[in-house]
Amino acid sequence: MAARSWKTWLRWGLAGTVLATVFWRVDVQKAGRLAEAPGTEVGAGSPVEATLDLGRALVPEDTPPDRVHAYDWRVEGLEPARQQVAYGLGEAVERGLEQAHRDHSLRLRYRAMGPERFTYVAPPGCGTDMRCIYAELMQSNAVPVRVLGERFATSIRERNLDAAQATELILGFVRRIRYELPGDEPFGIVPPGLVPAQDRGDCDSKAVLALMLLRQVGVDAVLLYSDALAHAAIGVGLPGSGTRIPFGGRGYQYAELTADGWPLGMIPPQYNKPQLWRVLPLPDAPTPAPG
Repeated sequence: MAARSWKTWLRWGLAGTVLATVFWRVDVQKAGRLAEAPGTEVGAGSPVEATLDLGRALVPEDTPPDRVHAYDWRVEGLEPARQQVAYGLGEAVERGLEQAHRDHSLRLRYRAMGPERFTYVAPPGCGTDMRCIYAELMQSNAVPVRVLGERFATSIRERNLDAAQATELILGFVRRIRYELPGDEPFGIVPPGLVPAQDRGDCDSKAVLALMLLRQVGVDAVLLYSDALAHAAIGVGLPGSGTRIPFGGRGYQYAELTADGWPLGMIPPQYNKPQLWRVLPLPDAPTPAPG
């Protein structure tokens, strides 16, 4: 999703006989950003190129073919380089994720204020950024994203890929999802389970999905956000050169998600201001119970 700039409009306390609860009304202005890929765009390869099929991630398993999106992309250094995976949600599952997103917006008194602008009342302890919105989406979308992540985890395990290769495999997939501003979606973000199901998402919509998939396969990843630059991305805790964002005593390599062709650690020139980036601390998504 586009990144956002936030400021506090109002703070008030609701005093009871025993305790007071503090809320924050947050005014958000979204400014969607799409990075232009450097050099030649990474293509899907020729029709005769060997392809590794990671399989189908369907929720439920009998999801009809007309609700399934197939993705293919290339990862240089893997053999074969061309990868493929399919993902689809049943109509009831998709409606349920959309309704959960709307219900959460009602609980937080979300209100659209015009194109790419909205307000909401942040819960206690959330401050004036979007970390609680992202955390709730990671929880409510845990099941479908984990089903998709299992396709990646199985392939990584079977091919004995290292953390850097696993990272490139997942980042390549997320970059292939069509960049699109969410429009009327609450909080200006597409829920992560819907991003590949609907083949659309902006910078933070795609970043939350990438964060969940990377962590599921064991890659140390964080969500990067810049209020001043109105952009979101991913940071990965891997060795290498390039732009790194410090957090918790570690340096996280910047990973651009909005377009193909950005090597790990290379930040688009318009966003190359490391001092303006920060990490939004987010918990891991819960592991769904079997069955």
